[in-house]
Amino acid sequence: MSELTDWLLSEGFSEEQIDESFAPMLLPARRALGDDGTRLSARDIATQWDVDLERLQRILHAAGRPRSEDPDAALYLPVDSELIGYGQQCIRLGLPEEQVVAVVQVMAEGLSRIVEVMRVAALSAILRPGVSELDGAKASAALTSEVAPLLGPMIQDMLRTQLLHAMLEEEVSASERIAGRPLPGAGQVSVAFADLVGFTSLGEELPPEDLERLSQRLADLARDLAVPPVRFVKTIGDEVMLVSAEPVSLLEMLLKLVAAADADEALPRLKAGMATGVAVSRAGDWFGSPVNQASRVTGVARPGAVLLAESAREAVGDATSFDWSFAGARRLKGIRDEVKLFRARFAQGAVPRLHG
Repeated sequence: MSELTDWLLSEGFSEEQIDESFAPMLLPARRALGDDGTRLSARDIATQWDVDLERLQRILHAAGRPRSEDPDAALYLPVDSELIGYGQQCIRLGLPEEQVVAVVQVMAEGLSRIVEVMRVAALSAILRPGVSELDGAKASAALTSEVAPLLGPMIQDMLRTQLLHAMLEEEVSASERIAGRPLPGAGQVSVAFADLVGFTSLGEELPPEDLERLSQRLADLARDLAVPPVRFVKTIGDEVMLVSAEPVSLLEMLLKLVAAADADEALPRLKAGMATGVAVSRAGDWFGSPVNQASRVTGVARPGAVLLAESAREAVGDATSFDWSFAGARRLKGIRDEVKLFRARFAQGAVPRLHG
């Protein structure tokens, strides 16, 4: 510890900073992330950005920062002040305060999972057996100073990608709403999602790296089973998306995927939903009403079930390899009319046909 203390002092840290730190070894890494020891009060930040204290506290609270009863208590980091600046700019550009607060909260929740995964990865790279506190401190400072500048541009580009995806969805939805206007390149396809059951609650029990392994296991299993004409499109957190021009092949693949997950002790159970309609492919993804409908149907499916919207049930037709049961009619979010739902199973003795 004395070697670490001497090195930290030589790096410009004060004895007070070292004594007050619960983990002095991480002080250089914290400084590389912008924590130079400066602490600001809510009033300091409010004055800097000309924002009232109530709005400031709402934004900070949404970001997971403490709500202070004393506006002059020095609790906040300089990066907290920057967050308020961005939020204030968004509001001045015309975005409603409620929506800005909601965006901050959702971003904070999502980024917390990313940070936890990165924390585990960084510690495993630094805290190897036999590494001294001094060497660990130097390694963490070096790694953080190299990685930190990459994170902002990486997150910015990922956010831009998601915004473009959302705009493409809205473009397709707007085109569908205009009567008589066909979607360029659109065609009749069946779309399906398969979702790991209980994934959110597992997040409270398992470390992020184990959750990631479960998601990857599902993706690998889906890729292996998605032979033409079924196409694996993407993973979205704890679910996979698939499309096919042949609904029978897609349904057979879904049933086999759910059965394979049931037989895999390492995976939670799956539930799956399927819909058919006119959709269009853009930038490797699919957009249109059957995409939204298939996602909503998956959301109401029971564990171990493959549920079809009436559109997909009609597209599958009278194939003798399936048994059917009516699962009722439901109003699904974002869909105007009630959707009739049907549960599909392999008929007794039926052999899955996954190669068209």
